[in-house]
Amino acid sequence: MVEEKKKVLLSLSTLEKKIIPFLHLGSVEKIKKESMLDETSIKRALSFLELKGVVRIKREKKKVVDLGTNGILYKRKGLPERTLLSLLVEKKQLELEEAKRLSNLTENEFFAALGALKEKNFICVERGKIFLKVSKEKAALKFPEEKFLEELPLPEDALTAEQKKLLEKLLRRKEIVKVFEKERISYELTDFGKEIVTAALKHKVELIEELTPEMLKKGKWKGKKFKHYVLDTKVPEIVFGRRHFYLEFLDEIREKFLALGFKEMQGPIVVQEFWNFDALFQPQFHPAREWSDTYRVVNELKLNKLDPKLVNAVKKIHEKKWNYSWSKEKASEVILRPQVTVLSALTLAKIGKNKDKEGKYFAIERCFRPDVVDARHLTEFNQLEGIVIGKELNFKHLLGVLKLIAKEVVDAKENEIRFFPDYYPFTEPSVELNIKFGKEWLEVGGAGIFREEVVSPFIPEAKEEKIRVLAFGLGIDRLAMIKFKLNDIRELFSKNLNFLRKVKCQP
Repeated sequence: MVEEKKKVLLSLSTLEKKIIPFLHLGSVEKIKKESMLDETSIKRALSFLELKGVVRIKREKKKVVDLGTNGILYKRKGLPERTLLSLLVEKKQLELEEAKRLSNLTENEFFAALGALKEKNFICVERGKIFLKVSKEKAALKFPEEKFLEELPLPEDALTAEQKKLLEKLLRRKEIVKVFEKERISYELTDFGKEIVTAALKHKVELIEELTPEMLKKGKWKGKKFKHYVLDTKVPEIVFGRRHFYLEFLDEIREKFLALGFKEMQGPIVVQEFWNFDALFQPQFHPAREWSDTYRVVNELKLNKLDPKLVNAVKKIHEKKWNYSWSKEKASEVILRPQVTVLSALTLAKIGKNKDKEGKYFAIERCFRPDVVDARHLTEFNQLEGIVIGKELNFKHLLGVLKLIAKEVVDAKENEIRFFPDYYPFTEPSVELNIKFGKEWLEVGGAGIFREEVVSPFIPEAKEEKIRVLAFGLGIDRLAMIKFKLNDIRELFSKNLNFLRKVKCQP
């Protein structure tokens, strides 16, 4: 024990020595106040002392209420309702538009201030005018919200009933307050630590931590004692920057497809409806083409002109098979692509001009679709799209491709893959791919063989030469959920550094 104590005393750093006289205080906050050291330095010193058995640290997470971005600003210059009230105290009454202009508040701030003052019964609004209803003295009193903001930060569990109501109200407004988890550190001296503190305070020894060239030149090191370094002490894990795990995953999938002989497709985000719907034999009256299912681009963009020969071929097929009058104007409308299948259509248009029609193509690209964001859906998402073109390809080949993808991408076993019949306007037969995810089955996408109506405008000789196109479109975000065992798709785009440091993409 004596040797161990000596070993620890000789290994104490300058930072550790600085907080030893204050360890009896029992909290980081008190040490910070008495020692004038910053909180980070104190926590670092305590971590070192914990490794040496001097202290025992207890870490607990607590929710804290603090000022948001706007809250910091309003604490300095006043809440929007205070700004508006001060103006009304001076003017007594104001036209709405004039009050808005003179207050220099944004539209959101102005109407939030108006609502807050009406709720407090400080003002009334009649015939487009705002009237002050309270005395100058009452208007000068602080709002409960202002008092609350001055008291922040506060632990959430320490809030009074009134403060909880104020918090609930302020959370409905933009970035005035925020609630977040903060790690609280407490510690206690061990019996061994008490001996170390006593000895360190009693026998203060100056130890050299760093040997400089000047000390060697002038011999200042002679007769001095050097700090001992304990080489077997565990050090904290070094956190360094690295690529986002999801980007690594996408690159890994890209490399696997290239290794399987696929060529990568690339194309525009903004496209004409023609490529996304008409070329894929989706009729112009299909509900998926409504405003609620696509993002429309309202400003006029100059996109590549459509090939008249191809347009005419698509028009004839639509009018013959779907029995309606096809509109070029509708097909020319501009949208954000809701599916990456648009790239398959663009690729087929290029392949149709080549002598060699066979090939394998894939794309990992972004799609945009109006949706309710939840644990399984996003409005902006990634899709893995692919086509395989060749002679006499059949449905068994398609299922084989899908099984290969499931095994390669998420390491799915044979009994964790299943197929269901499905329907898409542009494929026949069509199939839905499901992969086992924990105790449930997760739908990860659809596939099929492109219909003759889709292929023939691009490759007129396809039927005669028995050229078939296998197609698949899979939600790669969902595949990533399976790979990383995530329950919420939004975690793929998390900004939580602790979470991001833990998740690793292993090839």
